[in-house]
Amino acid sequence: MLKVSHITFQDSIGRELFVSGKHIEFFPFIGGEEANIITTKAWNQQGNTHLAAYMESFEGDIVFIIPSLFMNDEQVQERRNSIVDICNPLNGTITMKIVLSNEQTFNRDITFIAAPSFPIGLENRNNAWQKVQLFYEANNPFWYEEESIVESFQAVEPIFTFPFSMSATDPVIFGNVIPSKIATNQGQVEAPVIIKIVGACVNPLIENRTTGEIIKFKNLTMAAQDELLIDTTFGQKKIELNGQNAFNTLDFAASTFFSLQIGDNEIEFTDETASNNATIHFIYRNLYITI
Repeated sequence: MLKVSHITFQDSIGRELFVSGKHIEFFPFIGGEEANIITTKAWNQQGNTHLAAYMESFEGDIVFIIPSLFMNDEQVQERRNSIVDICNPLNGTITMKIVLSNEQTFNRDITFIAAPSFPIGLENRNNAWQKVQLFYEANNPFWYEEESIVESFQAVEPIFTFPFSMSATDPVIFGNVIPSKIATNQGQVEAPVIIKIVGACVNPLIENRTTGEIIKFKNLTMAAQDELLIDTTFGQKKIELNGQNAFNTLDFAASTFFSLQIGDNEIEFTDETASNNATIHFIYRNLYITI
């Protein structure tokens, strides 16, 4: 049976709280997050017409114990203080990392909505254990995988083989440049993407040929050492050239900050020079509504 091996909470300055699965009394990780269903209804219509669905933020709690059988009062208090230091509503966004018994790892960004609770009563606090209850909210309702996926969409297909012969008139072809590639979203929802373009190009254009959406630039000339970063994440959208805001180079009329649809996405990268001197990287994570 699939179980939680352990949970780690990490704050923005790298402090961590480790909770072993064997010490967890309550943690409902089986799903059930609510969605906001948008419908419309016309006069004299039977039923409704579905328009869209959006996942709501999620509030939850976790109950675990501090095993205290071999600890004195000072050690128990020290452990409690270490929990409060990290699980503090004033700490902002915390990363909750769940490792399952099959070694799969999922992360969720949460904020604590109350200070940790250390309930009293013999069933909660005795010589063997001290119970702890944490209350949190996931404003971003999605779980995401531990590792990011990195795809490079400007590559060379090797076609040069031995033996070969030189020609006085025909060039020796070492490979063909491949301007498009497939990015596969194996998650349960569309995945926003961070796009990095490195190298010389003029007015780059990135197209998701699967959906027809594009990100297009104008009046943008990049040198060999330049790096353009595009983040399509809702609420975090940005365009930076060498770390500086470059939103003014975007062709707003033609562009969409697209995400990767579920399944295969064919990505094409071109620019006005057709020189293939720049390289493009897609960085994304599979997202899940439940684990």
